Amino acid sequence: MRVGISTRDVLRISRACMDIPFVFEQPCNSIEELRQIRPQIMHGIYMDENGIDLATAVNAIGTGLVDGFGMKVTRIGGLHPMRAFRDICAARNLPHTCDDAWGGDIIAAACVHIAATVEPARQEGAWIAAPCIAEHFDPRNGVRIEGGHIAVPEGPGLGVVPDEGRLGAPLASFDRGETEREHRLALAN
Repeated sequence: MRVGISTRDVLRISRACMDIPFVFEQPCNSIEELRQIRPQIMHGIYMDENGIDLATAVNAIGTGLVDGFGMKVTRIGGLHPMRAFRDICAARNLPHTCDDAWGGDIIAAACVHIAATVEPARQEGAWIAAPCIAEHFDPRNGVRIEGGHIAVPEGPGLGVVPDEGRLGAPLASFDRGETEREHRLALAN
């Protein structure tokens, strides 16, 4: 499935809009396509969908491929890799977003917490799916957008306490000594 436009069209848009300041966010489908057009683009390029892990982001930063990122906490691998990503962007003075990947209150809380730690000069925004989610896992402390702002949830951990009754039955559970391989074998039988 294509999410980007062709390299030809990206170049056409950039040339036709030379005097209009904007940023292309993930204009092409692949890193190879971004590398191909980068020297000819008159506008900034942000990586989004191709930022699949910390190594990819570091490579894009180190090679000067991008001018910033639209980064999802879950895409890069969670809060620890996102923290490292944030720090690398700070060292290189690259702006970025901290985005939610449609995970409900828990993912939104993680997104908002990490976004609150980004220096304002590099914080391009935080995006959460809350307006599109029908109900909150934590009806009292669910992450919400109010007046265009998102408050950082307070309390222990991420600040949300999911009502376990809303989550449904677990898909899997692990004993302390059970390995992932043993678990997959058990599920297969």
